[in-house]
Amino acid sequence: MFWGILLGIATAVMQSLSYLVSASFIRKHGSGFKLLIFSHLAMGAVSAFLLPFFFPDKFFSGGVKYLLLLGLWVVSFVLGQGGFFFSQKHIESSRLASLLGLKIIVLAFAWVFIFGQALNRLQMSGILLSCCAAFMMNWSGGKSLTFKGILAWAVTLISFSATDLAETEMVLFADQGNIVTAGIGITLLCYLVLGICSVPFLFKTPWHWQIQKDAFPFALLWLFSQMTLLICFGLVGPVFGNIVQSSRGMFSVALGVIACRMNWDVMEFCNDRRMWIRRGIAALMMTAGIICFSFGKIID
Repeated sequence: MFWGILLGIATAVMQSLSYLVSASFIRKHGSGFKLLIFSHLAMGAVSAFLLPFFFPDKFFSGGVKYLLLLGLWVVSFVLGQGGFFFSQKHIESSRLASLLGLKIIVLAFAWVFIFGQALNRLQMSGILLSCCAAFMMNWSGGKSLTFKGILAWAVTLISFSATDLAETEMVLFADQGNIVTAGIGITLLCYLVLGICSVPFLFKTPWHWQIQKDAFPFALLWLFSQMTLLICFGLVGPVFGNIVQSSRGMFSVALGVIACRMNWDVMEFCNDRRMWIRRGIAALMMTAGIICFSFGKIID
């Protein structure tokens, strides 16, 4: 349990750091598209090196269905990451990290209208609390949310929810008695395919060593955060793992404050103490909403 919680916290910290690093890249190079392509190339290269140690043999016995799921994962992940990087031009990372907690609403709709599962009162309370947190985060101060930013954020939520559903299905099928190994293997396979699919886009943004070097920190943080998350799920279960991971909103707010104090160039507003207090409260409310929703699944 201790190591599971520790890995869940490590996941939250790495994801929060990756948001700041991505904001810094976009500020420096002025392009979320470049970060999208070059980070995918880096993750693909690292995955190619590690995949032989975790290769999911059983996955390829699943036929066309699971190959289509892999394709769905690649498309939805690219849309999600692209939407997230575009959103960062309009919404600060410290707000985005908490607003991504609203993914539980998208997943709830999927469970109700696609899988036919009913939501109980605790789950509904979690959704309501998360919505209140989102409204509070929206009016916490800083940049005014634009229509483009909200649209990109909505695309991000829907796309990342689709990747979660697709990856979960692939991991459950590939499991041969060790869910952690299966999870890591599927994750590496997904990011290897993603890296290969990114190569043709180099015709639009030619490869450059400095850009690749600047994209590498985000790529490593994101890829390893996905692996530690899956190990966390294997040790403490996905419900409790999601609860621990939900702390990323609070870490992101804290890192935003540190970034301002250290004068890091990460596209955050730094001149309003009350704004950061409101964001901290909103992040706590979002975490509480996710906890309610997750415990609602246990009770149900």
